[in-house]
Amino acid sequence: MRVSSGIAYRHIGRRRGAMRDPLRSYTIISLICFVCAVVSVVYIWHAFPSIGDPWPAALWFVLFTFLAATLGVGVSKGNRTFVIPTFLAHWATTCILGPLVGVIVCVSASLLAFFVTCIAFYLARSLGLLDAQGTLTAPKPRGRRSCEDASLVGWATDLIARIGANWYMRDLDSVIRLVMLNSSMQTLSVGSSGIAYSLLGGRFLIDLGSEFNLWTQFVFPFFGLMLTSVTVEHGIYMLVMAGIDPVPGARRVYAFLLRCKMAIIEDVLPVWKGQLFLSVVALMLGYLYIHIGAWSFVLAVMPVLTLRDFFNQWVEEKAAYMDTITTLATYMQHYHPYTRGHLKRVADLAERLARELRLPAESILHMRTAGFVHDIGKVGVSEEILDKTEKLTDEEWAKIKEHPVKGAEIISHLEFLEKIVDWVKYHHKWYNGAGYPTNGVDGSGIPIEAAIIAVADAFDAMTDDRELTLKWKCDSCGFEPAENERPIKCPACGAEKRRTYREPKTIDEAVDELRRGAGSQFHPGVVKAFLTMLARDGVKLNA
Repeated sequence: MRVSSGIAYRHIGRRRGAMRDPLRSYTIISLICFVCAVVSVVYIWHAFPSIGDPWPAALWFVLFTFLAATLGVGVSKGNRTFVIPTFLAHWATTCILGPLVGVIVCVSASLLAFFVTCIAFYLARSLGLLDAQGTLTAPKPRGRRSCEDASLVGWATDLIARIGANWYMRDLDSVIRLVMLNSSMQTLSVGSSGIAYSLLGGRFLIDLGSEFNLWTQFVFPFFGLMLTSVTVEHGIYMLVMAGIDPVPGARRVYAFLLRCKMAIIEDVLPVWKGQLFLSVVALMLGYLYIHIGAWSFVLAVMPVLTLRDFFNQWVEEKAAYMDTITTLATYMQHYHPYTRGHLKRVADLAERLARELRLPAESILHMRTAGFVHDIGKVGVSEEILDKTEKLTDEEWAKIKEHPVKGAEIISHLEFLEKIVDWVKYHHKWYNGAGYPTNGVDGSGIPIEAAIIAVADAFDAMTDDRELTLKWKCDSCGFEPAENERPIKCPACGAEKRRTYREPKTIDEAVDELRRGAGSQFHPGVVKAFLTMLARDGVKLNA
């Protein structure tokens, strides 16, 4: 459940199949944030009372913040997370009206947007614009209208559908938890940033006196306000992620720090440019509002829409990245069906090993992808060779040994996969420099990630009945058994289905092979970590 109220993230709803413990952690974190928010409001109420008559300006900022909150961009279909550009309004409101009014404005606008999104969702559902999962569908024709009327109605229905698509609540408990956490986060973010602004010498612009230094009493304190707000917002976000989406297989403090690093790489860093851009726009909005009033919001609309397009492009690039990985893995699985379980198991084992070895968070994030595509080069090897049940000839082995280089060539054309090119290329290179490809790096130059894939790949290959493919058919007589039967020998002619030179090993036999190969074929540190992980967590064969 990714939760944030600003430009970073707002998560809606409960992750499908959520575990009870993560949900309990989410509830506990929500209650802690709520208590801290109440304490901060009491302190702000006494230390920063409202100045003059801020409520006419507050209404304008509620409206502007509400409109910004409805411009969320969905990160992906399966991830109920939205990027929303509301930090702009939060920062400008706080430096103009003070932290107390800023909290009231931001929370009120968020609740209003939440309520309107709910209404839009059910209205769009009744009009057939959204399906049961909240996905946009093509609007149904509503009879004959004039061109102008049809255009107006089409625009209105499209707007309702897009706003309603942001709603994913299905039960009252989810609504209460989300409202509590989002409101608390906004209160803590806006309140703490307003306090920091005041402590740095900032003047709230609604009460400017005759003596006012633009730089020391507005610009410099404003950037302190921004940094405080971002730190609090993302800090709570990472705490929530570490509680509700822990790293499996990791332990204690390392698991918490690793999850925080992964959240920063995946979610925070991609939007920092937008946040920097928003700080300049918020600075401009705050200054112009004092001089030209509500017309300043008109000038701020275009930057907000531009920023939304920026986030939309980021989301599309991320979706294209995931679609490419899925396409590569799917193509490989259709071309050679026995890889279906193998690729996923190698990806799982490699990711677990990377965590066990405490690799950098960025390497851990890419490890699953590398596991899925490590054998993509085999699409260039003929099926006759890969599916052959007799012993392979030297020429056929030479063809198979080309697949790491071919796989590296395939993914090297994809910019976002360039980090894992050498991992794929050298996952059959031995620790002592043998193996293949024969040219390139020696054993000392093999990336640790390639060594991880090598161990995961070898273990699964040794223990997997990969010859009993999804579509069993006797090569000798053409006999096809019942759908769920995978006999080792053909019942009709007695031909061996499994390769004569390869029998699947037990876990103990595979472990012995890894031990014997440590220091020669396999990286000894990776083998040691694998054995530790295996003894502690176990492994599922042929899953």
